[in-house]
Amino acid sequence: MFFSDDFIQKVREQNNIVEIISEHTNLTRKGQSYWGICPFHNEKTPSFSVREDKQMYYCFGCGAGGNLITFLMEKENLSFPESIVNLAERKNISLEYGENIKPNKKNDIFEIYKMAARFYYFTLKQSKNEKIMKYLEDRGLNREIIKNFGIGYAPPDYNILYRYFKEQGYEDEILVKSGLCQQKTTRIYDRFSNRIMFPIFNPLKKVIAFGGRVIGEGQPKYLNSPETSIFDKSKVLYGLNWARANKHDYYILVEGYMDVIAMHKSGFTQTVASLGTAFTASQAKLLKRYTSKVIIFYDNDVAGCNATLRAIPILRKEEIEVKVLQLEQAKDPDEFIRKHGTEKLQQQLDEAKTDVWFQIEKLQQKYDLNIPEQKIKFLKFVAQIIGNISSTIEQAVYINEIIKIYNIDKNSLEAEIRRIFKNSLEAQAQQNFRDSIELTNKVYSNNKYKVSKPNIFIELLATLYHYRFIYAFISPYINKDLFEEGIYKELFICITNNIENGEEINIDYFVNCYKDIESQKIVSKVLMYEDERYKDINKLNKMINDVVKKINYEDIAKKQKTINNPLEQINLLEYKKVIDRLYIDITNG
Repeated sequence: MFFSDDFIQKVREQNNIVEIISEHTNLTRKGQSYWGICPFHNEKTPSFSVREDKQMYYCFGCGAGGNLITFLMEKENLSFPESIVNLAERKNISLEYGENIKPNKKNDIFEIYKMAARFYYFTLKQSKNEKIMKYLEDRGLNREIIKNFGIGYAPPDYNILYRYFKEQGYEDEILVKSGLCQQKTTRIYDRFSNRIMFPIFNPLKKVIAFGGRVIGEGQPKYLNSPETSIFDKSKVLYGLNWARANKHDYYILVEGYMDVIAMHKSGFTQTVASLGTAFTASQAKLLKRYTSKVIIFYDNDVAGCNATLRAIPILRKEEIEVKVLQLEQAKDPDEFIRKHGTEKLQQQLDEAKTDVWFQIEKLQQKYDLNIPEQKIKFLKFVAQIIGNISSTIEQAVYINEIIKIYNIDKNSLEAEIRRIFKNSLEAQAQQNFRDSIELTNKVYSNNKYKVSKPNIFIELLATLYHYRFIYAFISPYINKDLFEEGIYKELFICITNNIENGEEINIDYFVNCYKDIESQKIVSKVLMYEDERYKDINKLNKMINDVVKKINYEDIAKKQKTINNPLEQINLLEYKKVIDRLYIDITNG
């Protein structure tokens, strides 16, 4: 979708950033700002500031910042257009008045997937496909469930969907690009054939892909859409669009579409699937936005067990509390519910093992603890599991339980854990050192002064924004030519033009023009920047002198490398002497 600047401004004005952010963290007003625990990183002391008058936020701890649009982009994993749609729908603003350029729907992959979902759904309902409907009903999917989840059917005809889109006037290029059709030599055919079709939705309930389950014994059993401009399998959780509609104490992570549907129709609406067993860091970050507790409920087989073991550290890294449920009475959630019912499943979920005990019990199955050598190996691996826990309190609890169960000396176990922890720290320190060397080499090899410039520019721009009178003192030494092209230069021009014209500084342009999150972080930091030096005019004076000199020195150093004319080099050295002697006194201003 394409939205005009006026429409974006209208959406921003009618929504309140404090109301939106309060849905994710408690905010308390202190002076002109609202303060709370940052929703983007773990902290005990509030460092997250929201300004209602500026409709901006900034965290002085982790650096997250922006406006209500970027907040939704980061917190809800939405694109810029999706965030605009979300805000418009909150205030019942009609989207048809927001389109600046009428989009060509025949080039819109979202529109193609919506049409395909409808095509598959209505194909399933045709009388000639009653056997397919009967198959689904035998799997416990009634017509209401089929409708709610948009389940459909791709017929065995190799190009029926392609012919349908051609009748609607679609070009081959966009159909192949969408991934719904494939091309070999001159022939184009459907990707999905003779499969039950499960639409995959983004958080705004837009169809972005499909998963197709083969009818009969064909391979592969499940086939997903390929990656496209709107679909990245590693960043999607099937069922999240329904799960996020309500708050839950914990989320349940399963493997596939049928598991999600079976769980949801039985009342476990907090269930999502990782579209197979390859759970990713991006999916963990996505889950973290909605919950701090996850129960992994993968299939009860070797593949499911291995996938669980891989998912645990990924979730732990996001500081998500992890429990594991593996059922012995059934191979997957769908089968268990059909055999034992929802009450029994709820009981099993309540009694799910912690991830630590799950790992220890699986490890124990590989060793005979009656043989000393094998018990030693087993306990060394147990020490590694405990040593990987970041919380010392959690470590202490497990240590006390382990020494009782496995009859081992506490001091010996703790010593082994410390040894593992020390080795891990040394390895990490060495890697950090190698990374820092590599980063330093990159910084000093490109001559673009990437380390210092952003901080200096933010200090300068923020100070000019808060203390307009300073511009008169520094204008002979600071101008737009000292800035590289980009948002810093644009902000400088905007602020100084407003100051020179005696106008209020209007930043709406930057909200509408710079839609990427990183740029919005810069804008929010400039507008909400606070510095202890602001409280003391002498410290502020020193800060201004330092910033002006640093910016000029860096510009001089850059020009020295590019200027070949001797006269220009002499002039440059003379100007450097001026900067060396420069002292700006704003205390008498």
